[in-house]
Amino acid sequence: MLTALIRLPLYLRVPLRVFSTWLRLGFAQFMYLASFVRTGPFVRRVRTGSRSLNGARDVCVVVHFDRGGRVHDFLMYYLYQLHAIGFEIVFVSNAEALDESDVGRLEEISALIVERRNVGYDFGAWKDGIDLIPDLEALDRLLLVNDSVYGPIHHLGPTIDRMNPEDADVWGMTDSWDFNFHLQSYFMLFHAAAIRSDAFARFWKSVRYVQSKTFVIRRYEVGVSRAMMRGRMRCRAAFAYRDCARHLVRAVVESDAIDKLDPVRQAFVRQLYKTIDAGVPLNVTHFFWDHLIAKMGFPFIKRELLQKNPARIPLLNYWETVVEANSDYDTNMILEHLELTLKNRTV
Repeated sequence: MLTALIRLPLYLRVPLRVFSTWLRLGFAQFMYLASFVRTGPFVRRVRTGSRSLNGARDVCVVVHFDRGGRVHDFLMYYLYQLHAIGFEIVFVSNAEALDESDVGRLEEISALIVERRNVGYDFGAWKDGIDLIPDLEALDRLLLVNDSVYGPIHHLGPTIDRMNPEDADVWGMTDSWDFNFHLQSYFMLFHAAAIRSDAFARFWKSVRYVQSKTFVIRRYEVGVSRAMMRGRMRCRAAFAYRDCARHLVRAVVESDAIDKLDPVRQAFVRQLYKTIDAGVPLNVTHFFWDHLIAKMGFPFIKRELLQKNPARIPLLNYWETVVEANSDYDTNMILEHLELTLKNRTV
């Protein structure tokens, strides 16, 4: 579709884009209405791991999806790192069936292993996982994550330590200004005040199992931050867009680094500056990915960036060099997953 639009004359491209947008929004609304007649329950099976939620103060609900039901090494490493910083794990899989060879590893590190129908995307899975926590309001911290990232490339401890309840009630790893300001949902940490708030309870009660990514992003990814802020909960990102943009501009300008770049990177950085200066929001995990990892200690690289590169970030194939130069993370875990999932593309 995108290729076809590029080839069309300008006077046709704009109306087609508008039509495409309205079509997506119309489908999203239809799927929302369809959710009222979709019957549950959607949880098929709950297994008990070797850990326990009894008396737990810090719990992480992890959402997983893999077409083959595999729990890849990059995700197992993530789980071990979450466990190492004190979180008990509720592992929620949207896969059709978990690979039984991976269940043993999950049982060693998880309190619960939940298998459910792939309905409602991440927010449907988080809703079901949260409902299985026996004493939710006794928690000090509730962390919601998914498997859309590789890492942690840097140790999570220092970043989590920055996410203290004195500065914010809800923390994200990064934020976005698309549609409205919101925390990006691949990593959200709720402190006790947020967990016990009416805003938290109302939001999760309102979440429906909608089979539309557009709807889920606009109503739930954006909506959870908006709901918490309306409830007077403070929302903040550890790597905020405005801080990242300022940090990147200052680093390049002060060192005159742009003149040392190759022509491809020079053109990209100049366009980046124009976009930042115009106040157009960018996805920091895509456009600033290397600066975040190398200069700011950001612990992740987005899977979508390597697998699809939707914004066509130039020279992405040096990702491995950036990661290896700045951490001891085993990039083979990423390579093995890319070898299994990439089609007609290499990075």
